[in-house]
Amino acid sequence: MTLHTSPNSVLTKVARSLVASRRFATVEDALWDMAITTVRGRVNYYRRRIRKMENKYGTDFDKFTARLKGKATPAQEDDWLAWKSARSMLTDWQKTYQDLRHEQDR
Repeated sequence: MTLHTSPNSVLTKVARSLVASRRFATVEDALWDMAITTVRGRVNYYRRRIRKMENKYGTDFDKFTARLKGKATPAQEDDWLAWKSARSMLTDWQKTYQDLRHEQDR
């Protein structure tokens, strides 16, 4: 099943509903809140993934990387790659969050 509705119209419809229920004063306020909440959720998700790896291995990424040099098991290599990816994604989402906050303050 394919939706024939644009993402913008879906978001606007949700925002209008939030305004109608008096949760937000304007559609723009509702859209900003949805965007910031979503991005903050992604930041928290990647922080949890990183913390899980730190707890699993009892160290941070850099020390884990040094420990693995030349003697990593396939499972450790998979974890290393997932950890590296989570760090990269966290950085990207944090930048997006800061950009949104800066833009909203204008």
